[in-house]
Amino acid sequence: MNDGRRALAELAHVEGEYLFLRFGPVERRYPLNNFSEDDHEYVRNWSSKARCGACNQPLTTRSKKAGRKSYHLACFRCVACGKGFRGGDRFQIDQWGNLGHVEHIAQLFDCDSCGRLFPRKGASRNQVLSDNRVACKQCRDDAVFDLEELKSIRNETTVILKEVGISPPEGAIEWKLVSRRELDNEAKRIHVGGNLKGLTVTQLRRVTSKSETITSFSHKVYVLFGLPKSELRSVISHELMHVWLNERGVEAPADVIEGFCNLGSDQVLRQDPSRLAWILIGNMQTNPSPSYGAGYRKMMAHLQKTGWPRMLAEMKARAKKP
Repeated sequence: MNDGRRALAELAHVEGEYLFLRFGPVERRYPLNNFSEDDHEYVRNWSSKARCGACNQPLTTRSKKAGRKSYHLACFRCVACGKGFRGGDRFQIDQWGNLGHVEHIAQLFDCDSCGRLFPRKGASRNQVLSDNRVACKQCRDDAVFDLEELKSIRNETTVILKEVGISPPEGAIEWKLVSRRELDNEAKRIHVGGNLKGLTVTQLRRVTSKSETITSFSHKVYVLFGLPKSELRSVISHELMHVWLNERGVEAPADVIEGFCNLGSDQVLRQDPSRLAWILIGNMQTNPSPSYGAGYRKMMAHLQKTGWPRMLAEMKARAKKP
């Protein structure tokens, strides 16, 4: 895409009614209908050509197919050793099109946020976090380690969730950026398991006098440090949904609770233009977990039938009677 004088961005990917433009190492999603008819024609011509999953350039007659992507013969190579694949070679492929020999897995890192494969050799020290999670360069450059930056993102997600009826918390929230070990220890303390990236612990206090009972809440929300902003938005919105449920005393099976909270993540990620946000939505759509995956898909199907007002009313009706 260009302004008639110079290239402003490279068209990287087209999916349905959206296109992804690459600005340097960063990809952003835009609705196709935001562009001119000339741009539409450019996108149609671009999409009509089969493209390499690695370099994104048009494919020639000779190519290799791996998964849903095809590659130039010169691009069909392992990111660890740099050698091309031959017949009978076993390999794995990530969602970004990177390929690696199965026997070279020990030479590769797998980004804990976006799933991108990248060689251990050449990775900088700061790409291995202090709790042994690893981040590709793109996710590490976008990572959040500062509590004030987290709170700024929290404010953005609160506004987005409020638009669908998720009111801001009544009680005070203490936000904590923690390591994997700290998060897992807090989860074990309240008998919660799983590969968590966030955790909400709510305390309820009731004070009864002769005339009334006053209920108050306080929350501690633990979030892994070093998450890229898109993933952090997803985690924060998921935990804010837990806060909303906890303040209303909602009780339901795990698939309903976690599926509902992932609706918050979905709502926020759909307003995030990054390619990572799109991938995170896709991960929820294919997640095999009975609670976080199947639960999300069940609750999303129900939301599409009922809309947010009825969905929220139904969740409130699940509140535990005092």
